[in-house]
Amino acid sequence: MVLQSQQSQEGKISLEEGKHFNDKSPAKKWKTLSRKRILNEYKEISDYALIGDQKTCALVGVGGSIDWFCIPRFDSPSVFGALLDIGKGGSFRILPSETRKKEFLSTQYYDGPTNILITEFKNDFGQLRIVDFMPCFKVERAMISTGEIHRRVSCIEGSFKFEILFDPRMDYGKAIPKITRVGTTGYTFSAKTPETRQELALITPFEFKPANKGGISLNLEIIEKDKPVDFVLRTGGIELHHSGNTFTEAKLNKTKEYWISFAQKCKISGKWKDLVLRSALLLKLLVYSPTGAIIAAPTTSLPEEIGGIRNWDYRYSWIRDSSFVLWAMHSIGIDDLETDYLGWLTSIFFMLAENLQVMLGVTGERDLSEKSLNHLEGYRGSSPVRVGNGAWNQFQLDVYGILLDALYFSNKHGKGIPREIYDYLIKLIVKTVEENWEKPDCGIWEVRGERKQFVYSKMWCWVALDRAARIADSLQIKQDVSEISGLRDKIKETILEKGYDDSIGAFVRSFGSKDLDSANLLMPQVRFIDAKDPRMLSTIDQTIKRLNENGFLYRYRSDDGLKGEEGAFLMCSFWLVTCLTLAGRLDEAEKLLDKLEGFSNHVGLFSEEVNPKTGQMLGNFPQAFTHMGFMTAAVGLSEALKKRSSGQTK
Repeated sequence: MVLQSQQSQEGKISLEEGKHFNDKSPAKKWKTLSRKRILNEYKEISDYALIGDQKTCALVGVGGSIDWFCIPRFDSPSVFGALLDIGKGGSFRILPSETRKKEFLSTQYYDGPTNILITEFKNDFGQLRIVDFMPCFKVERAMISTGEIHRRVSCIEGSFKFEILFDPRMDYGKAIPKITRVGTTGYTFSAKTPETRQELALITPFEFKPANKGGISLNLEIIEKDKPVDFVLRTGGIELHHSGNTFTEAKLNKTKEYWISFAQKCKISGKWKDLVLRSALLLKLLVYSPTGAIIAAPTTSLPEEIGGIRNWDYRYSWIRDSSFVLWAMHSIGIDDLETDYLGWLTSIFFMLAENLQVMLGVTGERDLSEKSLNHLEGYRGSSPVRVGNGAWNQFQLDVYGILLDALYFSNKHGKGIPREIYDYLIKLIVKTVEENWEKPDCGIWEVRGERKQFVYSKMWCWVALDRAARIADSLQIKQDVSEISGLRDKIKETILEKGYDDSIGAFVRSFGSKDLDSANLLMPQVRFIDAKDPRMLSTIDQTIKRLNENGFLYRYRSDDGLKGEEGAFLMCSFWLVTCLTLAGRLDEAEKLLDKLEGFSNHVGLFSEEVNPKTGQMLGNFPQAFTHMGFMTAAVGLSEALKKRSSGQTK
């Protein structure tokens, strides 16, 4: 396949190792915080961790605040959206009560190789622990995800006074909910707007007091150790919440078993194994389990530049991103995502390959028209806040090669390709490529300006025909192999003639251009050209020279039709690591990967972009494409270093 990663046959995570697993370091990293900051200031993007149930998810800040939560699924309207408007968005906060000393310490980490999150507060009086999770497990073959957030609060030292502020704002902060007390069970919250109706409940035996309009609060002190207090958010109407029995303990245990069982399937070794496992757990969390769709990121409109307009909605399933995730997961022995995802994708485009589009909603929605939410100020004033994504109907040539590469990979590893899939999907894609490969397109970076003859896009047309020819050969359709191979070779000749500039010694961004594009670093990974070919070696060096800043690569440095600046894309730097590895430049690759590893956050999550000057995270978070790039780079480099140490390579 594509990413030429080699599956490790060792490094399986044991339960004993899992008990001590804590991402980058087992040592807790304490951060100094204050109530004022939590209540009134935007957090850094890096201050968040993610919990979820493979249908939706929530961002939990290091200060104990849930600032992003959409119901009932990833791309639904938010009910907590302080991430995008700290005043109007709403949040679910648990934080220390006011004391004479305004500051306190906080730390956050995952409970071993799971997606169960622990946040701790420490002050002069004691230490408080919050366990946050969304129930997610299997009973027989049925996937159980209850649409709940469980917040278990306990005192682990001294005594601790804290405050809970439950302040939802429905439909992206448009509506203040109606609050109803339900006996001694808890509270329900409901609101209706022209676009949607959302209902949720807080299950608690405690009586809260009104706070703000549409919110409730509670001050509480925990004295007894090891006697947790549970607060459970449930989605749905009042009729679902007559029972206060939350089964938190049972759901916590089953959820922990589920994630540890997944971790045990991962075959990981090498110096970056902890962060690779965290990436795998994150990618699994971004799967919409009912269909197998993999979202690009769980957020919308986190900016590529603070105060800028490059703010996009990534809560959808890109064929490109999702397919790359499959390769990354395969590199650590996880192939169960492949069957669900490719089956879902094939069912949508079977007999409709001419209408293949770059992204879909998580249940196959085709129209993802974009609109702005002008009532929200955006993260740190970065507007507009967008929902939907205008790139859904762009013309992007790479999508054909990416899908056929995924199908070829599945065929190669024993799943097989039925003749019907070949006749009514693959052949239609081949025909579409034949008719369109010479046209300009919007490219991988989804430019909203002029279409160009992007070299990267032409490369994927070559991939489409190369993989189609290989599948035809496996099905013994000899005439098709000959015809497809002829056009494939013509495309390659065109790329080598028009896409490589001798005067600068590099593959360029588009035919006739002098600009470079980090996406061309994928060339050796898809086996278009060997990484040790002089043209590729020179491209690597020129990319470092012209697109690098402080060890980070920009996508490109040319006009793309949009105002403003952007950060460096972490994914591109991970592609560089893989290129250096395939080129045999292992010392360079290792040094770069060691540096990049340090730009994950306190729980091992990566953003889309980084400001090369400050190291500040930018863009939607956490980003599947970035984690995929890291996993592929780390696994491939680990294998190469292992071979070198054993004397198999120089």
